[in-house]
Amino acid sequence: MDLEFSVTETITRNNNFINQIHYQFEEFSFENTSNGITNKKERRSRIYDTIITRKQYNILTRNTRNTLLFDNFIIVLRPFIMGYYQDDELTRAFRVLDKDHSGSVNVEELANFLPIINEFATTEALTNYIKKVDINTDGTLNYDEFRSLILKGIGRDIICNHL
Repeated sequence: MDLEFSVTETITRNNNFINQIHYQFEEFSFENTSNGITNKKERRSRIYDTIITRKQYNILTRNTRNTLLFDNFIIVLRPFIMGYYQDDELTRAFRVLDKDHSGSVNVEELANFLPIINEFATTEALTNYIKKVDINTDGTLNYDEFRSLILKGIGRDIICNHL
């Protein structure tokens, strides 16, 4: 199966502060199917659409411990959704998630980012995703492993409820 996707990002600012972020993610999968003699490509499409406002985020997180501030949440969200990064975006996202400054992101730190986007992201599921890129098998993500998580689209899979 071949997979293609497109992402549209719309950012609304007020006085240079981000007040709202809107992502539309469309995923296309193509599968060759045999119909007797001929092969044809079957196309399937899924659309994920999310709008997050500063106010909504603050309301949702006010009773949750260890969540990120909205501005830090946006710093982390962008490379996860987009599947790529520009300039120092990934370094900044990694530093935001690495709250204990250990040089790696553990499951708990990753889980602090996700409840607003994917309420079904369990610790067990996140651990399984980390294992896909955890080259040194220490159960955490160093910067290179975190980069791999983003570039392979695993971060996007977590967010788009592919758990």
